[in-house]
Amino acid sequence: MKRNIIKYGIAVLLMFMLSSCNDYLRTEVLKDIYVNKTALNGYVGDEIQLTASPSDGIYQFVWVSENPEIATVTGDGLVKYIGEGSTIIIVSAGDIKQRIEVTATQRISLNDIVLSDLHLELLPADQKIVTVQRVPDNANDIPEAIWSSEDDRIAVVDEVGEITAISEGITNIVYTIGEIVKKVNVIVSYTMPFNGPHLLAGEKSLEVMAADFDFGGLGHAFNDDATNNIGNDNYRKERGDSNSLPVEIEGNGSNIGYIASGDWYQYTIDVEKTGLYSMDVSLSANGDGKYVIEVDDMIVTGSVDVQSNGSWSNWLYHPNQPIEVNLPAGRHKVKFIAEQASFNLRALRFQKK
Repeated sequence: MKRNIIKYGIAVLLMFMLSSCNDYLRTEVLKDIYVNKTALNGYVGDEIQLTASPSDGIYQFVWVSENPEIATVTGDGLVKYIGEGSTIIIVSAGDIKQRIEVTATQRISLNDIVLSDLHLELLPADQKIVTVQRVPDNANDIPEAIWSSEDDRIAVVDEVGEITAISEGITNIVYTIGEIVKKVNVIVSYTMPFNGPHLLAGEKSLEVMAADFDFGGLGHAFNDDATNNIGNDNYRKERGDSNSLPVEIEGNGSNIGYIASGDWYQYTIDVEKTGLYSMDVSLSANGDGKYVIEVDDMIVTGSVDVQSNGSWSNWLYHPNQPIEVNLPAGRHKVKFIAEQASFNLRALRFQKK
């Protein structure tokens, strides 16, 4: 009897367990819909695909737009932006719904950009921010922008357009945004043209006054006895240079006097076309002397002898046969060095051959 009761109890228990499992399977419901985007922002005319999950095929999703004049949606979730404004895309499966906010804007493409500077002259370690103006200024379709340097040994740039000068030389800082490319020409130098630029262009000769040696100060733009300023001329100071007082400038910039052996003066010139050029200097010698000319730190003359003409102000060009030198197009540093000083210096002259 007891055995029959136990068997009966086990059978009832098994039936209850099976019944519970069937109830669980029958009562499973979809609790939520998951969409790959929670909100959309786009331009009129664009399309974007929305997907809903679970995507196992059990549930049939229905897609609806609350305002088809702003955005439409297909039966498989492809949204197209129709007009400016905001609306809601609704995806549903049975009683479960998910809402996706959609904002459509009229595309305003970027046509161009304007940089605040296209040419910079900087001293090593100087910094300068170049700003960017968009054209049109209300453009909203703006590609990613990239700043870069063509030679980061000379100058580098960060992501906001701040240029840092590293060492002497010339390079370009490049701003690229989509297909638009703009360049900032950067010259890094310890010296800059004074009373310039001094442009050697075409067949026209260029005469640079001796007193117009570069900005930059002692050791960079010139070498002169810093303790002795006999000239006391304000020519350069009145034109913004307070670092050249040791140089004895005479006659309101007419010439340099009281030159000592070892003194030198540097001049920055810009050559328009590569070619062969002649070079000579205007000076007046009260005794025999010598000088040397360097271009970009290279001696191009050897020692040039100067014979006395018995005067400090009877200006003659030396040498009688001008020096010839090949100059590539671009910027060059020309240095006049007094090896044996017995003259006053008035000017340097350049002429294309």
